[in-house]
Amino acid sequence: MSIARRITELYKVKMNAVLDRAADPRELVDYSYVQLQELLAEVRRGTAEIAASRRRAQLRITELQRAADRLGEQAGQAMQAGQEDLARQALTRRAAISAQVSRLREQQDSLRAEEEKIGDAGRRLQEKIDAFGMQKEAIKAAYTAARPDDHRRGLRRDLRQGGRRRHGRPPRRGPAGRPAGTGQRARRPAAPERPGGPAATLSDEQLQAQLDRISVRAEVDQELARLRERLAAGAGQGHRTVPHTADLRIEAWAPTREECLAEAVRGLVDSFAVVAAAPPRHTAERRFLASSDDDLLVAVIDEVIYRLDADGEIPVTVAVRPAPEGGVVLVLSLAGLSEAEITGAAPKAASLHDLRCAPDPAGRWSCGITIDV
Repeated sequence: MSIARRITELYKVKMNAVLDRAADPRELVDYSYVQLQELLAEVRRGTAEIAASRRRAQLRITELQRAADRLGEQAGQAMQAGQEDLARQALTRRAAISAQVSRLREQQDSLRAEEEKIGDAGRRLQEKIDAFGMQKEAIKAAYTAARPDDHRRGLRRDLRQGGRRRHGRPPRRGPAGRPAGTGQRARRPAAPERPGGPAATLSDEQLQAQLDRISVRAEVDQELARLRERLAAGAGQGHRTVPHTADLRIEAWAPTREECLAEAVRGLVDSFAVVAAAPPRHTAERRFLASSDDDLLVAVIDEVIYRLDADGEIPVTVAVRPAPEGGVVLVLSLAGLSEAEITGAAPKAASLHDLRCAPDPAGRWSCGITIDV
């Protein structure tokens, strides 16, 4: 037996074994069941990845919102200090962050919808796999009872006959030696470029970028106008620190008693720290009743000093509202003292010497208090 004939016989034996396996539906259904299980595992991995991406987007949105709030507060402080350029820069950055937050929210909504869609597909696929798992056992049992031997013999016969067949014919050639039915297209000369053609137009991305910049400038201008109006309305209130022998003197003024007390607290905080970038931890409220307005001023200041010493917390925002029976309610948004920028000596106590909290004849309130540092 020649080597070529042995190779041919070996090839036939191998191919017969392949056809036997291909014609066996038991192996086919087992293979299909494994493929469905792998597809279900891939769907579940995709769902988990989408859920993780959605959670990361939410964390990023929270961080950006805090940064935007801080920039808004810093813009207001810059306007109070007369530095409108810094306020404009802060508002521009806040507008960019707000746009980024909007895009992240859209991405988060898209991820949520995709997660629900893939989750539904995974549940439907699981139901089909369960049904197919019961059907495949019935198919395998039926095939084992009656094996289609005639079909396998027919496939082997086709394989043997296929080796003796000749498939296809050489392509018909044309008169020029090229395949028939093909031709050579005439090339048209390129149109000459016109001198001074139309001006280049902006792409959609460039046009949208210019429109976004215009919108941001308009939003910044509107926010600056609102800050100017707010400052003009609040020009009748404020605070200042006055140098005092070995101590610190804080003076505040406002149209109402409650606003004047709040300005005194802000003056106390500004005398030794910068809290614009400090994120607040929580909000605390405290109600005070006193026999006089001077005592209310001391009580409010002592509350802030106590929280500094005992809890290590510093007010970020301050509000005071009236309470029944002539009292007030102090509302403080508090941050950790370590998160503020310390610029001076911390206050130790409020002095009762030269204490004042009263309205003038025009009804405008002012107060003054000396702080031991």
